[in-house]
Amino acid sequence: MSSDRLSELRRQRAQVADHLAWLDREIAACAGAALPPVATPQSDSAPPPSTAPVPADTASEEILHQYHEEAASSPAAARTGCLVFCVAASAAIALVLFAIYWFGYR
Repeated sequence: MSSDRLSELRRQRAQVADHLAWLDREIAACAGAALPPVATPQSDSAPPPSTAPVPADTASEEILHQYHEEAASSPAAARTGCLVFCVAASAAIALVLFAIYWFGYR
């Protein structure tokens, strides 16, 4: 394996471990109970996990909160988009049929 691929795989494994740790924290928060700390496999070159929140955790929490708010309002936007698409598609089909009639049978 090339060193780039190996480092990318290690980076992805660390991201998955961080995501699993976040899921454990969210489950514990929803359940109202503290979960025991979960040991995550670390590579030899990876630094030990810190207990203090890092800026990446806060940034990811903000991004998740932003998309959670957008997801709550998206059904109405999706419905509107579907209706606009349906009207536009119907108008396009009617225009094509009219053009076929006007230029083909006249």
